[in-house]
Amino acid sequence: QNKSEITINLNGEEAACAWHLASLATKNDKKAFDVSVYHNSPNTYCKLDNYGVCLNESMLTFAGICKIEKGCSGSKAHQNAKIMVFDEACKGIAKPILKIDENDIEASHAAVVGKINDDHLFYLTSRGLSETEAKELITLGYLKPILNGFDDEEMKEEITKLIEERM
Repeated sequence: QNKSEITINLNGEEAACAWHLASLATKNDKKAFDVSVYHNSPNTYCKLDNYGVCLNESMLTFAGICKIEKGCSGSKAHQNAKIMVFDEACKGIAKPILKIDENDIEASHAAVVGKINDDHLFYLTSRGLSETEAKELITLGYLKPILNGFDDEEMKEEITKLIEERM
């Protein structure tokens, strides 16, 4: 299993972080991302966005903890975890967790794990694409927004190429 554990401490008033992840799990991949953000000062901010696609017999897990400590009023924590599964044998798990010890805060989380929309797949295949080509197009559309975080065009092309090769 390929597991990444990330811990972010927001120390100091108005400390902030923005986490954006896109992951493609194929074949027999077992990927897990565990991101913990600790709000240790008032008026801190975090936003965690995780987007994933599972194919074949892979497994993808997004786990996240946002902990707002007592005394950290005015802090904001928001989590999104979205995983699209293509095949019956693959598995997606989304586990956003909020731990709040302060009243004057904003916090939210969303978790979606779902199958590819059959209507979308049908539409694309009825327009002449093979099922494989349709899945590739849908996957690129789902994961490519991560490229908005990069200014370097060569880097964007390299990431797109890596996604296409993994399909």
